[in-house]
Amino acid sequence: MRLQQLWSRLRCVVLGMVHLRPLPGAPLHGLSVSQISKKACEEADVYINAGVDGLIVENMHDIPYSMTVGPEVTATMATICATVRHSYPNIPLGVQILSAANKQALAVALAADADFIRVEGFVFSQISDEGFLDSCASGLLRYRKQIGAEHIQIFTDIKKKHRYC
Repeated sequence: MRLQQLWSRLRCVVLGMVHLRPLPGAPLHGLSVSQISKKACEEADVYINAGVDGLIVENMHDIPYSMTVGPEVTATMATICATVRHSYPNIPLGVQILSAANKQALAVALAADADFIRVEGFVFSQISDEGFLDSCASGLLRYRKQIGAEHIQIFTDIKKKHRYC
């Protein structure tokens, strides 16, 4: 319902990207999960007060990115996204987990009652800044059906912005 209201407008849609501090497992990790959640909500407040139409939560500072995302990242993202959802129950909320952890993002979105995920490399496999990025459309759509998350939309990059052409 939140997305239907958002997309029915006749103007541009602006989404604010909440960049999380480094999560457990990342080399630069240092804050507790509750501290990271608090910072995420503070950042979301700035966006909401600026009038954005929706939010995306992303593990931007988990550098260097890995093509293998551990369960600690998925669990932490679910906790933080649920906190953001609780704080802003009526705003469209999305999830992106770097790098290309699309099934994990879908699981987080389902657990946190988010509305959509952002996916890199949905239809074209490519060489990215992290390495080989395999396209995931069929596997991701099957997984979405398997876990009963058909109501969660998938926003995709046709081709990843940081890639070898």
